[in-house]
Amino acid sequence: MSVIADTRLMYQHFLTSPRRQKAHSKCMRAVDYPPFGSNRSCTRSLLQEIIDIVEKCHAQVPFVSLQLLLTSLPIDQLDTLVASHFPTPGSPLTLHFYTESIDQIKRLREINRILSTTGNIHSNFVKILKHHHPIPSDHAAFLVLRNLNSLDECIVGKMEMVENALWESLDDYPDQAKRRLKILMNRVSSLDTTSAIKGLKHVRPLDFMTLNVGCWVNDEIVNYFVTKWCAASGHTLGLSSFFAPKCLFLPGTSTPRNGYLTKADEATVERWCRKAMIKQNLQTWDSVFIPINENRAHWFSARIDFQRKRIDIYDSLQERCLNNREKPPLLRRNANLMLVLLWVTEVFSRIRGKEIDLKKNAESGWVFDPHFKVHFQPNNYDCGLHLLWHLKHVLEFRQIVLGDACQPRHLQFSDNMAGKRIRLAHEILLDAGLE
Repeated sequence: MSVIADTRLMYQHFLTSPRRQKAHSKCMRAVDYPPFGSNRSCTRSLLQEIIDIVEKCHAQVPFVSLQLLLTSLPIDQLDTLVASHFPTPGSPLTLHFYTESIDQIKRLREINRILSTTGNIHSNFVKILKHHHPIPSDHAAFLVLRNLNSLDECIVGKMEMVENALWESLDDYPDQAKRRLKILMNRVSSLDTTSAIKGLKHVRPLDFMTLNVGCWVNDEIVNYFVTKWCAASGHTLGLSSFFAPKCLFLPGTSTPRNGYLTKADEATVERWCRKAMIKQNLQTWDSVFIPINENRAHWFSARIDFQRKRIDIYDSLQERCLNNREKPPLLRRNANLMLVLLWVTEVFSRIRGKEIDLKKNAESGWVFDPHFKVHFQPNNYDCGLHLLWHLKHVLEFRQIVLGDACQPRHLQFSDNMAGKRIRLAHEILLDAGLE
């Protein structure tokens, strides 16, 4: 059932409830509150909130009105109204396709933001009606809220449709993506290059410029998206790119640690982990994503999945992956790194409060793949984009999904990542209030 429950079921519940509490002693009926009619003083502010939402929506989409929302509206009718107000931007090859799509997405996102408060209004109405028998103005309010909720579903659906078409077109027409990306880069290049972009704590224009075509993305860009996306995931803890050189490799090298790992090493891992938990506001998590910057020349990553009992290493360099997959496990390039990851996994398990011992329990059911099969980069500079798209897949599918099996199509990997670059650039500018 949707957030705004079916009106008839709601009223049936209130009218038959055997535990109705005593009515508010200071609650009085008002004479009239158009267009809802006679109401109580305790719901008046909620009715005004509904009116304010409708007026704000009307400013964005003129077909929205209280008169319309006070009728029983099939969601198909609302969907048709939304589609007519936001027509398809046109061919991806036209000059204005990108700007029209971005404009629609911004407007749809703003309407979604306005409508996001209807759930709280509904909850507050429910609490108040526990003290009262329903009256016609309550019925009208719930009808409007239900229609607003349906409208929000249509708005979100349309926004996803426009976004999907835009991102797919940028993958399908990389030359268009490159031209558009160049325009974005020129906009940002006019900002103070030494200070962080307004609204973003650690991303400077110089960092942003590493998203340009042919550039190797730097730590600040990788860490920005790892932190943001993992915080929103609710289940995957994303560590900083500075974790690996401190905890997984010998100082100043790309050689994995070996031999005895001390209590001090374990304390360092725990400190980095808890720092990420606070930053991402994740008290519980069932997987860990670790970006790895190899000698400031190549990006790859590791992922620990406690739910599926897997440790995987994702590397988009084709020769490395294919050559090593044919070798015996202990002779593979990432064999020693995998051993360090086993130790780190045990430390993480204790932080989670569900300790495991992978060394002593060979039959634990865990799977280790030091060279997981991924989409390969055809150049020497897109590794950072592939790393971030590995994270996209981990958060969306809990694993890398290749080819047409990956749906929606805009999440598929591409040989030309220009479309992904402009997508990430757009997200940063949007977060900074510059798009």
